[in-house]
Amino acid sequence: MKKVNLLCVIDDDKVYTYLIKRIIEAADVADNLVFFENGLDALKYFDRHKEQADKLPELILLDINMPILDGWQFMDAYSKIRSVFPKPVSLYMTSSSTDEEDYHRAQSTEHVLDLLRKPVSVNILKSLVETL
Repeated sequence: MKKVNLLCVIDDDKVYTYLIKRIIEAADVADNLVFFENGLDALKYFDRHKEQADKLPELILLDINMPILDGWQFMDAYSKIRSVFPKPVSLYMTSSSTDEEDYHRAQSTEHVLDLLRKPVSVNILKSLVETL
């Protein structure tokens, strides 16, 4: 089965990050994990490592609603640095919201492949990684 070297989760919900860590481990889709509690911390990391392929994830799971810098604000800044990344990075937004506007906005946001409903399941994670 296919695996990524580094999977990144950007989410402020401690219960969900505990859960998604266990789901990722059960799916066995990543050798390494990195977690950020808000978009600003993640953005600083990506900006600092934007030219280091080994420090960049192959897959990002980005929550929409977070303090400091939410998912939409993160995407505005991320789109400015993404072009210099030395490798492809697949990004999916995640949310427990059922707001259709969020879904349509995610679909029209550059670099966002889809909006996934929380919690992301083992089977969905495996499917995402297989398509990379």
